[in-house]
Amino acid sequence: MSDDGSLDEGGDHLRRVTEAMVVLGLLGVPLWGFLRSWTAALAFGVGALASLAFWTLHRRLTARMLTPSVRRRWLYGFLSLGKLALIALVLRGMMGRYPAEALPLALGVLLFVAGILLEAVRLVFQKPEATPPD
Repeated sequence: MSDDGSLDEGGDHLRRVTEAMVVLGLLGVPLWGFLRSWTAALAFGVGALASLAFWTLHRRLTARMLTPSVRRRWLYGFLSLGKLALIALVLRGMMGRYPAEALPLALGVLLFVAGILLEAVRLVFQKPEATPPD
């Protein structure tokens, strides 16, 4: 986001990825509940929430890394390791508690990948607004 609160050039893509993740998460919980078990739905929901937390943390840290200050870039780069720690903690805790629900948990965690892929597919079929310069 820019200083005036408007979305920057890539902000609309990031927003659409987030929206796709939320929609897929909301659809996945009842589907896992009806098709497998409500424990699987819980595992998927926890994975989806971890994925959303991962994506939000990624967006904020990456935006703050785009600064001329080398020290700040290193700081936010180091803090971005927290994204990996977040997923590792969720997976470790859930696998210890519900070892039979590995598939729904993993699919929930991978929602950010599905959101990015959906946005990429949308962009493939989108007509360009202007012709690129030669």
